[in-house]
Amino acid sequence: MFDLSEMKPEHFESLLGQALPIVDSPLAFTVGSVVRLKSPSPRGAPFSLSLKAPAHAQGGQGIYRLRHPELGEIEIFLVPIAPVDGVPMFEAVFN
Repeated sequence: MFDLSEMKPEHFESLLGQALPIVDSPLAFTVGSVVRLKSPSPRGAPFSLSLKAPAHAQGGQGIYRLRHPELGEIEIFLVPIAPVDGVPMFEAVFN
């Protein structure tokens, strides 16, 4: 499993538009955007990750185990945010 403390915006920028299947589920999120955030923290490059959920999917905030060939399995805490053009969206913030 990938160490989340090692995650950088670059890990997801190359995945824009790609699916991140949810482990043990037929559903997948699609990488929607990666936004670099400004922070006084010396810990690295904070960023937010937005994921598009399938239109019919309904889920709440929580830890989701996702899989990608390049990243392997990663557990990310996701929070639902406002839909975009009727598409459910989720966000994770790495800082």
